[in-house]
Amino acid sequence: MIVSLAALSILDAGPLGQVQACAAAGFTHAGLRLNPLLASDEKVAGDAAKEQALITAMEDSGMALLEVGVFPIKPDMDVEGLLPVLKLSQRLGGRFIVCPVEDDDHARRRETFMRLADHAQAHGMMALVEFNPYSACRSLAEAVDMVESTGLAHAALVIDALHLSRSGGQPSDLAKVPPQLLQLVHFCDAPAYQADGRSADELRRESRTARLLPGEGELWLRQLLEALPAQTPISIEAPSSRHAHLSATERAQKALSATMEFLHSIGRV
Repeated sequence: MIVSLAALSILDAGPLGQVQACAAAGFTHAGLRLNPLLASDEKVAGDAAKEQALITAMEDSGMALLEVGVFPIKPDMDVEGLLPVLKLSQRLGGRFIVCPVEDDDHARRRETFMRLADHAQAHGMMALVEFNPYSACRSLAEAVDMVESTGLAHAALVIDALHLSRSGGQPSDLAKVPPQLLQLVHFCDAPAYQADGRSADELRRESRTARLLPGEGELWLRQLLEALPAQTPISIEAPSSRHAHLSATERAQKALSATMEFLHSIGRV
């Protein structure tokens, strides 16, 4: 089973620092944010020196690139403008690109996603739709409908444990999903779901700054893994302001240690 660390867990380290921290912590795989989303995100694609430094770090550490983020599907998305990022991702051996959805127009977002997925496939990767309750694609059912409507074999889903919970979902819901769509899981823990009417901003804040490590909360993580295909890669996505004082390597070590302890406890390792 592949266990990786998502970029959001140590986002402040930047792509090169994320590779270095993952390698130092003992990971074999990493997720990188190569398509900047925030003003603070480092731009690597198109900068020859930064690209080469990242390639060298990946090669020297033996690290494999599991997922590349983040590619939000927007009304005015310049898909062709993303080709430098996709080209770099291919050079690094990326397996998936992760695509949240920020377009409420179902027909338009489908067409945009299909073009992006086709470009991803041309660069050796699969495009994954990520639903979350504060986006334009708010539930598992919506995400399944979006992917299935494309008819593409190179389009699938990432199941985020927190997003599944906060959208009111359960692991049992995955039984209705074709197994080939379940390509990646974003793994973390959290307090149990409560329909408390939290705003989109509050849900977003929890997602980005208040996740728990596996085994620290009350989510149904064992049942989630049992509902997924056995070899679905695990990407730990557990950013927390509680750990912001720690170095990227220390945060990566905590994430790997907690996850492996949890997997051992349920007999998955």
